[in-house]
Amino acid sequence: MARSSQSRFDEAQARNLMGLIHLRQRELDSADAHFGQAMSIFRDLGNGQRTATALSNIASTRLSAGRVPEAASVIDEALAAHRALANRGGEGNLLRIAAALRLEEGDSDAARRSIDEALDIALALRDHTREGFWLLTLGDIQRTIAQHGDALTSYQRSAVLHRRLGDRSREALAWRGTGQTYAAMDRHGEAATFHRQAAAVHRGLGDTWQLALELDHLASAVHPEDPETSRGHWIEALTYLTPYTDPRATSIRSRIEALLTRAVG
Repeated sequence: MARSSQSRFDEAQARNLMGLIHLRQRELDSADAHFGQAMSIFRDLGNGQRTATALSNIASTRLSAGRVPEAASVIDEALAAHRALANRGGEGNLLRIAAALRLEEGDSDAARRSIDEALDIALALRDHTREGFWLLTLGDIQRTIAQHGDALTSYQRSAVLHRRLGDRSREALAWRGTGQTYAAMDRHGEAATFHRQAAAVHRGLGDTWQLALELDHLASAVHPEDPETSRGHWIEALTYLTPYTDPRATSIRSRIEALLTRAVG
């Protein structure tokens, strides 16, 4: 690789790394910008593998931010890039992102097709890390279409795999899904138990974003029996949501503020 090309490649690598740092801190606009710059350089250099990875990062970042149409705009290109490279792991990850995106769009059938294909890849690769993570999305789809028993099974399997892998954060996400499923079944006491467990993990890990989301779910679960306690959870959730300005965070914050306003009224 020529010196100038090497320099541009190193810049793109650095841009992608900066994007990952911003993504981890949920500074999503900055993450998107860095990934976009990295992708453009990798594409100019003809590096298909790195271009596909950057496209995947862009799709994931935009979906996390709640920018669904903007995430959808790069999904097909990213998926095609990974398939052209026969990158099965990358393909599966894009299928998982696509499944979550289709679910948000209200197309549960398309979401289910994508996540089934992703999980087939995880099983073929014998990759428990991917399987455990992607089972969370399967559970979300099953819960959304009221297949509650199947959803509980998917979340339980995910929790077991993540416990074996030592990933406490994702194990807590499986507990969240379990709590949401019990809430959908009007079993609010059981829902609250799982949300409390998950909140304790996120608190211990110092993950304020996930803690805010968990407190929101916990508040909803306890509200039928204890509105005052739920109010305290929502107020605490708002304190953690304050630093985040992306559309998803703003939407959640506005909904909680409206709930608290109605409660006072």
